Amino acid sequence: MSENNGNGKGSGIRMFGGGSKPAGGFDPNKSSERKKTDDRKKGPDRKSSYSRSNASGAAKRIEAKSGAAKPKAGSPAKPAFKPKADSAAKPNMQTKPNSNPAAKPSATASTKPAGSAGRQRPSGNKNVSGTATGASSDNRAKPTSASERIAAKSASRSEKPLSGAGRPKPSVPAAKGAEQPRRRKVQLTAREVALNVLTSVDENASYSNLLLNRSLQQAELSPADAGLVTELVYGTIARQATLDYFLNLFIKSEVKRLNPWVRSLARMSLYQIRYLDRIPAHAAVNEAVEIAKKRGHQGIASMINGVLRSVLREGDKLAIPDDLPTAERIALQHSHPQWLVERWIAQYGEETAEEVCEANNQPPKVSIRVNALKADRDELLRELENEGRTVRASELSQSGIIVESGGNMANDHLYRDGRFSIQDESSMLVAEALAAESGMSVLDCCAAPGGKTAHIAEKMGNKGRIVANDLHEHKQGLIIEQAERLGLSCIQPSVGDAMALKDQFEPASFDRVLLDAPCSGFGVIRRKPDLRWAKTPDDTASIARLQRQMLNAVAGLVKPGGILVYSTCTIEREENQRAVAEFLRDHAEFVAEPFEVPALESLPQAGGAGVQILPNQFGSDGFYIARLRRRG
Repeated sequence: MSENNGNGKGSGIRMFGGGSKPAGGFDPNKSSERKKTDDRKKGPDRKSSYSRSNASGAAKRIEAKSGAAKPKAGSPAKPAFKPKADSAAKPNMQTKPNSNPAAKPSATASTKPAGSAGRQRPSGNKNVSGTATGASSDNRAKPTSASERIAAKSASRSEKPLSGAGRPKPSVPAAKGAEQPRRRKVQLTAREVALNVLTSVDENASYSNLLLNRSLQQAELSPADAGLVTELVYGTIARQATLDYFLNLFIKSEVKRLNPWVRSLARMSLYQIRYLDRIPAHAAVNEAVEIAKKRGHQGIASMINGVLRSVLREGDKLAIPDDLPTAERIALQHSHPQWLVERWIAQYGEETAEEVCEANNQPPKVSIRVNALKADRDELLRELENEGRTVRASELSQSGIIVESGGNMANDHLYRDGRFSIQDESSMLVAEALAAESGMSVLDCCAAPGGKTAHIAEKMGNKGRIVANDLHEHKQGLIIEQAERLGLSCIQPSVGDAMALKDQFEPASFDRVLLDAPCSGFGVIRRKPDLRWAKTPDDTASIARLQRQMLNAVAGLVKPGGILVYSTCTIEREENQRAVAEFLRDHAEFVAEPFEVPALESLPQAGGAGVQILPNQFGSDGFYIARLRRRG
């Protein structure tokens, strides 16, 4: 189930500490001359200088006995603070000379209690209150015993630091609720944004479309750069298998063993060289090397430079061998999982399977659906042409218009006015197959984001009732938003599991029921290129079982003579033709009913009930639609 509605994790730099000096280390601002006093002989007192807890405890006991002087009346409170540990090691730090020429040089840093590194002595020109002895003179005698030194150092922690050059300032936390200084936003380049998205998709299995949209909103790039990011992300993911094949020719350890961001950088750079004609090869190499230096180190930059320049030297010699087995060659040539190519060869043959793979790597077309309540197709075509857009009528859907040039259609005033919706033309056939009429009661079992629901309401003339159900409550906003923009009032949002709808509504209570079922999504790979790498054969089998259960659960809600439409955006037979065949086998009250799609009349169908649209046929999404009528 998929609709086109038109809709970076930034690279972090780990900061390390500023190199704070360990306790007992060398202090370049202190004299290394050992003080000659009788303290050397006092073993018990010297031990206290090596233990922060012991020194602190001794200081408190001595302070309590000596009675430290109180601050002068009216003086501000003295903040206790701890200066930055590396402040003493700064080369431009200025230290005022001691005003007492008789004072002896201080002891070496190794005899200081831990945490006192870099502390400055006060200038001799000002009185300092709060010392251990209560003296206010700058010529006070220097403590001569270990106990006095400890008390003096302990008391100095409560002193108010004096202003002056080289004097460390306390780090005062901002008050709660105070305005914090804004961090300067780091502006990333287009390639850096693309690299972040690719790395997250590779490493965290993120959804490329959701992550890309969020990253572009955060990066605030120019339209040209945003377009480059989109091309790099989708193109690199789409061509991943081919890129890895060529890179492995020059990387001994293979691409898969590289760090995720290095792997993504190598792929993205090679994609530019091989697939983008408008970007000079040397520019792609230089940008890659600069990113590698910025995000990694010189060794990574040299490796990236060497690999990419080796690719340039080989030039056109790089090619996928023609003598490989067919499935392997197609998988490498068009970058798809080999198991998926083998399945499509078994279902559609080698030629069609290769055409589908090739079509999946083409950019999707932009198509819009006319709101029949506000305009007809010819009228809207003229209005768009008057705006300078290049448009043409869709050959697949009577409500569709293909926009070949003209920019983002979601920004058009006609879109905002509800004159059209953005939807793939294959998806438009679903409402046409349902053939809902004015005044009918309709159930859309899996409605979000609401494109098909809105189309049904338009075809009903906004008269009747449409229950738009979806499992996820947060998606109801998308349905409501579309209905309001298009001027539709007959849509009734509902939240619930489609499997439980039979318990919520009376049997045979709807004229039309649409089950646009969850599926593998292999019909919309060109819009979501990472789908090809995210799915496994087991996934398709489990999804097919769920689809059969859902069909059985909602069938009883269809009135006799009413219509049940089953649709998917995949090209897997197990999810499409086989699912419907099993349903018809178990529900004799239903019969397959063909519906007209003039564009498909000349194309061979894959067999079974319904119609299968392949991505290579119209350049639209791959879609399967079956119309099943309940016998009256």
